[in-house]
Amino acid sequence: MKLRLLVVGKGARELAEFESRFDQRMRSFASLQVIELPEGRARQTAQRKQEEAKQILAQAGKGFILFDEHGSMLGSTAWAEYLERLPGNAQLDFVIGGADGVADEVRRQAGACWSLSRLTLPHQLVRAIVLEQLYRAFTIIQGHPYHRV
Repeated sequence: MKLRLLVVGKGARELAEFESRFDQRMRSFASLQVIELPEGRARQTAQRKQEEAKQILAQAGKGFILFDEHGSMLGSTAWAEYLERLPGNAQLDFVIGGADGVADEVRRQAGACWSLSRLTLPHQLVRAIVLEQLYRAFTIIQGHPYHRV
């Protein structure tokens, strides 16, 4: 399985070691590529979101999953069930928008929209959480003891 995490903006230096740990661990389950997209430069929020939308939609494959505060909240086992239903040669993109969120056009074109929390989270932290949760989902599928409840 090939997974890509498309992220608007750079990762936080403080979280780089954490992300690297899960990037390494994921290699035994799936190919994972993190792609950083440039942040919009416009002064107005709507224009920045439009600039970022062009970048996202140019890169994201059909059926991508968008992380958005208005999305469905799924638990770790639901992530695992979703991934387990995909064929082994599947290619799936996950998208994390910029600090201002995403343009409505991105939301409309997403295959699914998931929320991590009702809290508003910094997009750099969302990136770290998504990497950990992807790893967790694969360990659930494999019956690995990492996931404990």
